Amino acid sequence: MSDGRVRAAIEQMEAWVGDPSWEPDPGALAHWNEAFQMAIAEAGKGDGWSDLVARAHAAGQQVETRLTQLAQLRDAVKAELGVQERGNRALKGYGASTR
Repeated sequence: MSDGRVRAAIEQMEAWVGDPSWEPDPGALAHWNEAFQMAIAEAGKGDGWSDLVARAHAAGQQVETRLTQLAQLRDAVKAELGVQERGNRALKGYGASTR
C-alpha cells in the first residue's frame, strides 16, 4: 500500500493548522485521527517515511499549541464573565440600598 493516504491526512492537518481562523472540532479531529490511524496501519512505510513521521509530529505539535491557546482564551473569557457577574451583583446590591 502506498503512503499517499498518510501524506494526504498530514497535508489536511497542515492546512487546518495553517489557517488562523481554524477552530478544532473534537468530532472532526476524532474522525480524522481514525482515518489517519487506519492509513498508518496500511501504509507501505517506504522511502520518505521518516519525513512523513517528522511532518506528522510537527503538525501534532501545532495542534497542541492551538489547543493550548484556545484554552487560555476560554479561561480569560470565563474570568472576564465572572468579573462582570460580580460587578452586576454589586450594582444590584448598591441599587437596592439606595432606594
